[in-house]
Amino acid sequence: MPRRVFTASLCLLAVGLAVWWGRGEPAAGLAHWEPVRPGIYRTKQSPFGYAVVSGGKALLIDATVPPEAVAELKAEPAAVLLTHYHRDTAAFAAAYRKAGVPVRAAKEATPWLTPEGVTRYWAESIPLRDSRTAYFVLPEGVHGVDCSLEDGKGFAFGEWTITPLATPGHSRDHLAFLVRPTEDTEGARLVFVGDALHSSGKLWTPFTIDWDHWTDAGLKPAAESLRGLAKLDPAAVYPAHGPAITKGCAKALADTAAAVEEAAFLKSFERYTNRLGDVPKYPFLVEKEQVGSGGDKPWSRVSDHLWLTGNTYVLRAKDSAAVLVLDPWGERSTKQIAKLLADEKLGPVEVVAFSHAHYDHFDGVYTLPGRDRCQVWALDLVAGPLKEPFRFRAPFLDPRPIRFTKEFAAGETADWGGYTFKFHHLPGQTWFTAGVEATIDGKHALFTADNWFHQEQYSGSGGWMGLNRSTPAAYAASARRVLEIAPDRVLAEHGGPFAFDAEDFRRRVRWGEAAGNACDALCVSGDHRRDWNPHRVTAEPVLQTAKPGAEVRFMVRAEGRARAETVAVTLTGRGVVPDQQLTLRTEPDRVTSREVVVKLPADFRPGRHVFALRVRDESGTEPADPFVAVDVTPP
Repeated sequence: MPRRVFTASLCLLAVGLAVWWGRGEPAAGLAHWEPVRPGIYRTKQSPFGYAVVSGGKALLIDATVPPEAVAELKAEPAAVLLTHYHRDTAAFAAAYRKAGVPVRAAKEATPWLTPEGVTRYWAESIPLRDSRTAYFVLPEGVHGVDCSLEDGKGFAFGEWTITPLATPGHSRDHLAFLVRPTEDTEGARLVFVGDALHSSGKLWTPFTIDWDHWTDAGLKPAAESLRGLAKLDPAAVYPAHGPAITKGCAKALADTAAAVEEAAFLKSFERYTNRLGDVPKYPFLVEKEQVGSGGDKPWSRVSDHLWLTGNTYVLRAKDSAAVLVLDPWGERSTKQIAKLLADEKLGPVEVVAFSHAHYDHFDGVYTLPGRDRCQVWALDLVAGPLKEPFRFRAPFLDPRPIRFTKEFAAGETADWGGYTFKFHHLPGQTWFTAGVEATIDGKHALFTADNWFHQEQYSGSGGWMGLNRSTPAAYAASARRVLEIAPDRVLAEHGGPFAFDAEDFRRRVRWGEAAGNACDALCVSGDHRRDWNPHRVTAEPVLQTAKPGAEVRFMVRAEGRARAETVAVTLTGRGVVPDQQLTLRTEPDRVTSREVVVKLPADFRPGRHVFALRVRDESGTEPADPFVAVDVTPP
């Protein structure tokens, strides 16, 4: 080709490219985006947001980049569709609303996105009275957010049809979005799945599917959601965390659903032991009518010196009529105690003890007559959240602190009333759980709190969830400890003490191991003790009170797992205080701490103010859900 012709061709090509770019196509070298399909873009960093571009407009799926980033696409933002309310996916939702861009979410997202809903959530969540919590909630609600998207109600956007699909699991409000060409009914089905899955067989921050502490609520709907998406046989699956899936999509979704179903199945020890077959038989120690009681039924006599109703045990001293009360629950319990003392002609309550840090096992102490004259005992790990209820993020706490007479380390003993009690740390339903060993009326007994139930009661255990700092691995370790202790009697609560059976507890060890393996399989890291833990990085205290202009101090703590790593933590100051960044180097099986000091503005308005901490580990993931709250009082 002659040189002049070649040069002219290059000029024509350049002009053609200029015309093409001028028609509205994005330029190469985008800072925030990369193309994944014609007209569809994905952010370069996780959490991944997506843009569907048509006719000079961009429909955004999740608000993970600021509005100005959309200009790179040579398009105006038409609207933002949120897959769910979590902080990372809704990070810039308020900025889009400020710019006049509609932000839409599921109807179910109202409690965690609207200003009224978010204010109510934070008011009710510290301390948390139940376990039905939410995760990664915005510090402030989004003004003008439209929570009206409904499952299956699609709409057109340019040449595309967008259909919201309810996919609860990762959160209760979770949506996926089916995107397909409007004119081509056989065209590729593209599914933007948010955090419904990370990759084949893996879930992102799987602790978010623990909707409560002892059932498979959350796990079961997560599996059903994945099964529903698999039936669509999509051509591509685009997650908010994890790689795009463009081959074997239905299989990846179905395989993940199967893995979730196995973890859900293993929430129940009863299901597991029945699966093994030849189930051990062992008796309850009280009348069947009492089993499952909340303390509203009459006392059952377990043995000569020991009584039970609901959660509460009363033990009479050997050498006097005085009593020890374990786990009083509310006013109903204190009334029952008074009735028992009168009916059995018992003496005063000398000791009150607590097995674990759930209010239905300790809040009777606030109304117990003569409580100021009682000794108050607990394992030191159990006492922690009861005496400092605003230090920890944990469920089932009461805001009224309890003063303790004695706190025992694991392995320590105490004497009272002719008995010797040995305290054990038995994490299971919650990390803050004790086992208390004693010989009572000639029987070697072990009080086990809500960890273990008879296999025919409450599916055989108190369940596990990340928010409770409990794991299947902890259950397995505690079951081994019970086998070592080998009591005659397991003094479980909620009315169901039962005879110890060694084979039953060997199965509980295997159950904990099997459940741990199932949870490991779902975790991106392969370690459920790491990924299934919203407390891997925490801020303590989680709530404190201060006046405007005061300095607020709290400790950021990072738990080390199998290897040393660096964790970056950023306090997001919400524009009222400066953002702060710190780096923590964790060591295996150790906790690393750093103090953070925040000076509040002198004109800070009274009320509860929440500050999120954004966490990034070496893999770029956000592995925990820490925050701090300050109740600002009038100056």
